[in-house]
Amino acid sequence: MAGLFDVDTQATQPQQTGGLFGGGLPAVTAAASVVVQPLPGTTLASIPAPYQPHSDDELSDQEREDLEACKAGVDNLRNAFWIAGKSLETMSTAKLHREENPNFADWVWEKWEISESNLYRLIDEWRVGEALANLGHKPLESHVREMTELRRQTSDKIAITVYDTIARCVPRVTGEIVKTVVDKLGFLPKDADAAEVGRQVRELLHAPEEKADDTGKGDGAHDISSLGKDSPNGESSRKPSDSKDDALAAKDIERLRAALSALQEAAKKINKSAVRRAVEAQPDIAVPLIEEIGAKLQQIDRAVAIKLPKSQ
Repeated sequence: MAGLFDVDTQATQPQQTGGLFGGGLPAVTAAASVVVQPLPGTTLASIPAPYQPHSDDELSDQEREDLEACKAGVDNLRNAFWIAGKSLETMSTAKLHREENPNFADWVWEKWEISESNLYRLIDEWRVGEALANLGHKPLESHVREMTELRRQTSDKIAITVYDTIARCVPRVTGEIVKTVVDKLGFLPKDADAAEVGRQVRELLHAPEEKADDTGKGDGAHDISSLGKDSPNGESSRKPSDSKDDALAAKDIERLRAALSALQEAAKKINKSAVRRAVEAQPDIAVPLIEEIGAKLQQIDRAVAIKLPKSQ
């Protein structure tokens, strides 16, 4: 079943920008002297992080700008549900809708015909979508929805691992594949190990077809044993191609180096005194920036929170 913000991604996609901090958006080729700025609401970074309302009175100029950016996020990127989800959460948390309609769910329905259940599902899912987009994927909302129960059992990190592993092993992710893998994984403990779950997913994707029982009927599960044979990253067989695997690892090393370099540069430019001065001088601007920085640091922390091999 297609999701509210789903589009058909079977067609060839434009080349996407890479790097740990890349947003997965199509690269824009332009003359070196021209800088193309994305319109507010067309990238995740242009959506302000959710924040508490500044007041119950009329919107401030900054709040109006935030509101327009969030509206654009829902209007313009219906194929990127994580941007719509973040937009909805920011508008709800900051009560940016209060001038037009104090009832958020009614206001969203009037403007976009998104039901209350759908809008809160989008709010719940956008962080998973963002994490997958940062890994270079473009997941459909319906695919993430198939992992709702899995996320409730475990965590967003496990759901991200499951989708990422599937995407690396099959030519094209479908809702049916995600559902089949999640069903076959069964119940997982709250503290499930992401690396072990990834291994289980790879085994499921390469498992032979279930044998029929004495009645001649199988277990009714969709056969996904041959879907990963032509995976471009070499993870689709039990013995991955060394050359492909090495090339993928080399790219990942470059991502880590680029991330470390960016963090080192950022650390040189920021300190507590500067943060305090900014908050005291312009809190309406500084606080959302600080919250967004904190969110990004938490995202990086989650990304590197893996079990590392013991040093020799």
